[in-house]
Amino acid sequence: MEEKTKSTTPSVPDGNKQLPAQYIRQPYPISAIQADLSTQQIRILVAMMQSVQYGVQKMFERGHENSQPNLFPDMQDDRVNIDFKFSDVASHAYAYADVEKVAKKFMQMVFRYEDKQKGEISLSHFVDEISYPSRGSKRDKIRFTFTKKQAQVVFNFTMYSRYLLPVVMSSKSKHTARLYMLFTSARGFEKNGSYHWYVGYEELRRILGCDDKDEHGRWYRKSLKPYKHFKAYTLRSAEKELKGLFDEGKSDCWFEFSEVPEKFDVEPKRLDFIVHMATDDSKQQPQVAVPEW
Repeated sequence: MEEKTKSTTPSVPDGNKQLPAQYIRQPYPISAIQADLSTQQIRILVAMMQSVQYGVQKMFERGHENSQPNLFPDMQDDRVNIDFKFSDVASHAYAYADVEKVAKKFMQMVFRYEDKQKGEISLSHFVDEISYPSRGSKRDKIRFTFTKKQAQVVFNFTMYSRYLLPVVMSSKSKHTARLYMLFTSARGFEKNGSYHWYVGYEELRRILGCDDKDEHGRWYRKSLKPYKHFKAYTLRSAEKELKGLFDEGKSDCWFEFSEVPEKFDVEPKRLDFIVHMATDDSKQQPQVAVPEW
């Protein structure tokens, strides 16, 4: 007997045809997930979040931003299906050949969530199942399936990023997209002015997937290249690209950074990112339609 499934991709009423919004709200654990994600994989995450934005908007309108959201009231058999077109997240036609490779990477990812109220840490697979058409010529969509428990953890909006969709989708560097998501999750994020985001160097490496764990759960460096390589090809390249997007009026912020301690070619203990926001009277306002919520 064929199992009936129902996609949770929200249907948008006629009065809200501007959705999905240019701004995307995304749970912080997704933005800070410890994985070396390619630009294509980042776009898949964004497409997944984009598909639930209508439900997220309604949740915030009800004032439930500080509680566990119930975004999927119609889930059946404790399963949540999210569908999207693979062509929307693939930058080149030949990327279709890598669908299975990308799917396997997501299946291997472990999602870590800490419930500070209960004093518990939960570890689970990020997604329960990924499916797509077997014939390459028919490979028009991809489906992510979550269990009820996975959905409740992955889509928890207790802390979240609120980022511009075009910035992430147009970033050429995967590090630009990841850092931008992290900046918009930082405490003190405001509409105007600047703010600091402090992060340990080791923690940032793990978030960006520069380090990994061995079979004994111990962290190791995937590359033995010195810090100056990380600084040049990860931080400086992202700094340059995001500033360029800001100057073109496509981004709402740009950043600078410094090391603590400041010593030439020595790994810092901490990085201080100074994030500059577009002000109300700035000429570099992002040229996109921004929703009220």
